[in-house]
Amino acid sequence: MRPIEIDTETTSFLKSQRNLVLGTTRRDGSPQASPVWYLWTGSAFVISTISATAKWWNLKRDPRASICVDDPESGRMVVAYGVAMLEEDDIWDRTRELVARYYPDQPEQVAPHMERIFEGQKRVLITVEPDNVITRRPN
Repeated sequence: MRPIEIDTETTSFLKSQRNLVLGTTRRDGSPQASPVWYLWTGSAFVISTISATAKWWNLKRDPRASICVDDPESGRMVVAYGVAMLEEDDIWDRTRELVARYYPDQPEQVAPHMERIFEGQKRVLITVEPDNVITRRPN
C-alpha cells in the first residue's frame, strides 16, 4: 500500500499542534482515548510512551489505531486511521526528536526531560502511518 499523501497545509497544521488523541480498542471492545505528545514525520505519527500503559497493551493485542489532532479555536482537524507499528528497541533518538519538538526555545531542557522519562521505566514507541486521513478546514 502506498503512503497517504499529506499536503503542505495539513503538514504545517500537524507540526503546529501540541497534542493528539490516540484511539485504541480495549480488551472488551470499548474505545480508549489517550491524549499524547507526538511527532509528525511527514508520513507517520510517532508517539513515545511507557510499556505499562493501557494504550500500549491495547495496541499489542489489536494494532488498529485512530488519531485526532484538532484546534478548538479554529475548528480545524485531522483524523487519521492506521495500523500501529510497535517498537521496543533503539528508540532513544526518535524519542529525543519528539521531545525536542516541545522545547524549541529551550533546547537545554531536552536532556533533563529525556532522563526523567527514561528513568525507572521501559519506554516504547508507537508509529502510525495513516491509511486513511480526513481533514476539516472551516471557512
